[in-house]
Amino acid sequence: MMKAISVEPDNQPTTANHRNTGWQFLAFAEFLLLGLWLGAMCFFSFAVAPSAFAVLPSRHLAGLVVASALTKVEWLGLIFGGLLLLLHFFKARQQQTSRRLSLVLLLLMIAATAALRFWVSPAMNALRLSMGGVIDDILPTDPLRVQFNNLHQYSVWLMGASILAGVALLFVNVRSWFKR
Repeated sequence: MMKAISVEPDNQPTTANHRNTGWQFLAFAEFLLLGLWLGAMCFFSFAVAPSAFAVLPSRHLAGLVVASALTKVEWLGLIFGGLLLLLHFFKARQQQTSRRLSLVLLLLMIAATAALRFWVSPAMNALRLSMGGVIDDILPTDPLRVQFNNLHQYSVWLMGASILAGVALLFVNVRSWFKR
């Protein structure tokens, strides 16, 4: 018995061609967003922040540059995280275990980024202003300086957690796409 299949000019069945194109676009969008987000966090952490403190004439000026760049990385993360969350729900054919793990890792990245954007960064900026702006002029034992340093450490931990979760998410997603 012969089956009738509609064939596109490239000799691919129409249904399979459109389905594959859709899945390829979904995979591309997912990897692009995750790659850009991870790249921005890594570039900020390993290039922008250390370079600003190494090259600029004062730690105060470097802190201002780093705070400005961090704000942009945080907003990119929240935007890309939201888009990745939407894409996550389109991946209906993925295995349940990796789908749950992907969701947990993505939510961890979004939560860490939101904590940075809406808790740690504003608190650090407020402390910087309350200390007169130039943190290095404040004694290391001053309660405000101690609080600032603690928040800075939380910031590093949250960014590090987000990067590690992003690398794990990338691995899980690549693995799930190759299982298709």
